[in-house]
Amino acid sequence: MQQQPRPPAPQETPSAGSAPPAVGKLLAWAEAHETRFVARKGEQARALLRELRGLYAEAEELAQADAEEQRLVEQLAELRARKDRLRPAQKRKSPARDYVPAEVRAWARGAGLDVPTAGTVPNAIVAAWREATGGAQ
Repeated sequence: MQQQPRPPAPQETPSAGSAPPAVGKLLAWAEAHETRFVARKGEQARALLRELRGLYAEAEELAQADAEEQRLVEQLAELRARKDRLRPAQKRKSPARDYVPAEVRAWARGAGLDVPTAGTVPNAIVAAWREATGGAQ
């Protein structure tokens, strides 16, 4: 790509103690500068600013998405709490037993059978207890 010659720009010399020019004015000054080094720096600065604007826009969009996500999470929590309040309470039903687990465990240990100390008594142990003792069916 061939560079087109730039028209000569008036070379402003900043006066001592003056405020720095606005970014746009500074970039225009640099890009129109007769010294290739200064002009190239102006082009690089403009490209960097363009990239920074893009990154800033992405960060803003991400922040908005994060805020919307948080709002939706809170709404979902409120909806779930409302459903829990409206849903009728369900009672857990214990299985009806026609035996006392402690008695069956004691019998099984006395008969030399391996039986857990807690939890459900295995069906095979209950069946053996019934057969041996004539326990309720």
